[in-house]
Amino acid sequence: MVTARGRRSGQAGDDPAAATVERAVVAVRALTGVPGGLLVVCDFDGTLTPISPDPTAPAILPAARHALRRLARAARRRPDRLALAILSGRTALDVAGRVRVGGLTYLGDHGIQGGDLPVGAAAEWLRVAHDPRLAGHGAVARRLGDEVGRLLGDAAWLYVEPKGPSVAFHFRAADDPPAARVRILSALDDAIAALPAELRGPRFRRWEGRRIVELRPEEAGAKGEAVARLLERHGSTAALVVGDDRSDAEAFAVVAREREAGRLAACLLLGVRGPRESPAELLATADLILPEPASTAVVLRALARALEAEDPARA
Repeated sequence: MVTARGRRSGQAGDDPAAATVERAVVAVRALTGVPGGLLVVCDFDGTLTPISPDPTAPAILPAARHALRRLARAARRRPDRLALAILSGRTALDVAGRVRVGGLTYLGDHGIQGGDLPVGAAAEWLRVAHDPRLAGHGAVARRLGDEVGRLLGDAAWLYVEPKGPSVAFHFRAADDPPAARVRILSALDDAIAALPAELRGPRFRRWEGRRIVELRPEEAGAKGEAVARLLERHGSTAALVVGDDRSDAEAFAVVAREREAGRLAACLLLGVRGPRESPAELLATADLILPEPASTAVVLRALARALEAEDPARA
């Protein structure tokens, strides 16, 4: 595995955060030394933009967008060398509208919907494909989202995010997150119990991330399965994955297993620390933990420079 685990931070003075970013930059440059195709997968919230109490507010950091555009140009010139994807819990159209970089694959709802945005195309033109197995879950997810919203109508901190076959309940703005989580779970139990008989067929499972409770179809895969499909699609020999939540840790674990099985020559798994807490699963599976989303932009820029330097056309 290409990683900078265990190196001392003296090269960046006494600033541990700066030292970690420098280690990540060194590691990502080393990753470009692996022959063949490189797959780059980035989460959005908490990775390309800081986490906001308002889930509708986040905008990509300008430096991250600039780095992604440079990478997209490199991927367009050499598609056998580089493939890029944004893999988010948001819907694919939502995250594409916030990133607005063509030449990328946008995967939403943890990978169960998405499409490729051509270079030069507006984000609104993204043609989104949905997992056909989950079509019957949409009406139930909408009903449960509406009912939980009604039951918790006095909760100004609640944001209900419908996502087709799944639904998410955000409580980032809650003053007492543990109490907010309990209220959501209780309301969700009541909403499920109140479903009419004709809507009780589709089965769901609960998934929890950083101040979010999601109800997802049992058949739906998660980010790990989505990254595995991307690796197979592109025939990648190396991978860089960046994220900040439990779902990203699932993707990290899948990519690490691919390397251990010999199907990947190398990988680099970068977690991004949150402003309040970072999931234990992320800390356990990441090669390095970047101090903030701005560090993601630094690493992506370093990757762009390294790939541009090896491009004969640019030289």
